[in-house]
Order: sequence, then C-alpha cells, then structure tokens
Amino acid sequence: MNRRKRWIPRLEGMRGFILLWAGQFVSIFATRMSHFAITLWAWDLTGTATGLVLVGVLGFLPSVLLSPFAGALVDRLNRKLMLAVSDAGAALGTAILLVLFYTGKAQIWHLYTVAALMGIFETFQYPAYSAVVTTIVPKEQYARANGMRSVVGSASGIAAPLLAGALLLVIDIPAFLVIDLVTFGLALLTLLIVVIPQPERSAGQSEERTSIWKDTVQGFQYVFARKSLTLIILLFTFSNIAAAFLYPMMTPMILAKTGEDTVILGTVQSASSIGFLAGGVLMSAWGGPKKRMHAVNLSFILEGLLGALVFGLSGSLPFWIVGGFFSSVGNPIINSAYIAILQAKVAPDYQGRVFGIDHTLSTVSFPIGQLIAGQLADRVLEPAFQSGGMGRLGNLLGTVHGTGMGMVIAVGGIISVLTGVAGYLIKPIREIEEILPDYGQENGGDLPAVAH
Repeated sequence: MNRRKRWIPRLEGMRGFILLWAGQFVSIFATRMSHFAITLWAWDLTGTATGLVLVGVLGFLPSVLLSPFAGALVDRLNRKLMLAVSDAGAALGTAILLVLFYTGKAQIWHLYTVAALMGIFETFQYPAYSAVVTTIVPKEQYARANGMRSVVGSASGIAAPLLAGALLLVIDIPAFLVIDLVTFGLALLTLLIVVIPQPERSAGQSEERTSIWKDTVQGFQYVFARKSLTLIILLFTFSNIAAAFLYPMMTPMILAKTGEDTVILGTVQSASSIGFLAGGVLMSAWGGPKKRMHAVNLSFILEGLLGALVFGLSGSLPFWIVGGFFSSVGNPIINSAYIAILQAKVAPDYQGRVFGIDHTLSTVSFPIGQLIAGQLADRVLEPAFQSGGMGRLGNLLGTVHGTGMGMVIAVGGIISVLTGVAGYLIKPIREIEEILPDYGQENGGDLPAVAH
C-alpha cells in the first residue's frame, strides 16, 4: 500500500486547483463538441425551438429539485467523492448515448431520458465544486479561482463549435462521444491526484450524526436567517428568467434565420464563447472590484442592453457577433463575484447546503422560463411575425422564420436590465458585503442561530 502511494503524486493548494481546473477544461471541451453535434441532430429531427429547449429543461430539472439534498450530502460526505460521482454519472449518460447512436437506434426521447439521468448526477457538481474552492484556495483568491472556472467553459466554447462543425464532415456522432468518454477519464484522474481537505465544523455544530433531511432543513434555516442572503438568491431567481429567454433561443434563432447554416452558427457561438473567455480572464487576472455587487449589477445591465437586445432585434452576422459577445462577457463576472460573496460569507461546513439551496431557489425559474420561451416563440410570436400580424414591429424586424425567437431574446434583455437596476435599488442586496460579516467573524448576537 505504501509503495503504491509513492507512485501517485499529490498536489495541494493553488497547484492542486490548477490541475483540477485543467482536467475540467479538457472534459468540457469534448462535451461541448459532442453537444454541438447532437444539437444539430435534434434540430433536424424536431425543427422546433421547443424540441431543443426540452432537452435542456429535462437535464436541468433534477438539479432544481434535488440540489438542497445534494448539498447536504456534500457537507456530510467526502467532497472529492461527490465530484467523482458527478463525473462518473455524466460518463454513464455519454456511454448510453454512444451505444444508441452506434447501433442506429437513437430517438429524440432517448435524448430526453439521458439528459434527465445525467442531470441527476450533475446535481452534485455545483455545490461540491463551489465548496471545494473554499478548502483549497486562499480567501483572497476566491474571485480569481471562480474566474478561472468560468474560463474553463468559455475557452472550450470558442474552438469546440468550429472544430465540431469541421469534424462532422469526416466523423460521426459516436466518434464525438468516444472522445468525450476518454476526457471524462482524464478528469477523474486529476481528482485522484489533487488533495481536497474536508472543512472543519462551525462552532456550535453538534457532532451527532443527523438525517439528510435535518441537515437540509438546517441549510434552509441558515439562509433564511440572513435577509441579504435570501434576497440576493431571489434576485438571481429573477435573473435566470432572462437567461432562459436568451441562451436556449440563440441556436434555434440562428438556424431558422440562416437556413441551418452551421458555419454561421459556429461563428456566433464562438463569438459568444470569446465573451465568456474575456470575462473569465478579466476576473482571473483582476479579481473584480472591492465591492463585488458593482460587478454583478453593472454586468446584468450590460448583458441586457448591448447583448440580448442587440442579438435578438438584429438579422445579420455582424450584429449577432456583437450581441453574442456582450450577452456573454458579463456572465463569468457576475457568477465569479456572486460565488465569491457566498464563499466569503457562508461557513465552509454549510457551503454544500447553501450552494445547493442557492442552485434550487435561484435556478428554479430557468426550466420554467425555457418552457415559456419555447412556447411563446413557437405558438405566439413566430406565427404572428410570419403572418404579418405584428404591424409596424414586423415591418421593422422582418417576417422571416426566427424573428419571433429573436423577440423572445429581446424580452430577456429587458429582464436582465431590470435585474441590475433592482440590485442597486434593494439595500439588503446592494449592501450585502457590509451587512453580512465574513464567516468566522460573526458575533453571537448579530445573526439568528441555526437550530440543531
């Protein structure tokens, strides 16, 4: 046993986080390529915005329902194990799709079912990964580390759509899925190498083992005992309506308006990913302003005005590139600053539960918004624009297929602007960093106690 340990390198601290980050980058890059290929297959099969949106809804719904319990498990069990379970579950879903596509039996309902299965395992990813950062990265590096996490997805998104579009000329979907499986293995290997300490228990926490249900209830008590924490989570609930109207509509709108031109689609997706990368690199290098809520609120306003509104109301590639970039550049800034606030204010042994609860409460609006956006586009706005029933607005924006989807995106932009304005108008949100002390600095009488 000792001999085996000597052959396995062990990395801690920021070096360990960088290795973990690199493993995620490789895995997400491959997943983006396979997702691009499968999205085109699903569009050819269904031809509707709702058909594509439903895949995202079914993949997202399990995490909305189960995240508080997943967060309790993250706080209770080994966090490295929770990350491994999440990656292994995603690999299982990919393997099932590989068998279905390789045998030529894949149908759209298979995609819906596997998306739901993978969503169950991915429920652990957000609370576990967010809580892990706190245990291996110094507090002053939280925003930078979260910026690096944003870079993982955005950097892979720049090249992955273009590379996948080119590779589709020479390889088929099963080949993409094989690559995806190999990179899942690499991500799991990095988990073996990185040292991820377990957090110490907060003062006053009972050593007695309680039920998962009681742990979950304690997490809700922790959140609701802090007004600013509750309100900022609700602000993000509202913001995710804008996200649901924007991001899922981008692909079907481009495909509809361009006659399924995959080169234009890949170009726009890459421009959007460059925006994500720029925002992530900015936060990685800078760490954000001293008052992080400025970064959150201003980015919401920027995304709405220069991103979603420009993207949704235009009909040509240059404007889509600009809109795609600005609809994305603020996203990693928002998330990095927001997660850093939670990481600094929430006790480490409660972070799994709080991030799980945050994921449920703040994102419950996303699948609901997706369904509303899909139905609004397919059943209301698309028929209205194409039939000439939108009057002067139709004359201004056009009547081609996809105009109604663009209008849905524009509505999402208005909601994003309102979110940023609300973040400034509501004092407990605007002043959250002053109102809530950092964890470990709470005075006994300042905040209500959490029942045990």
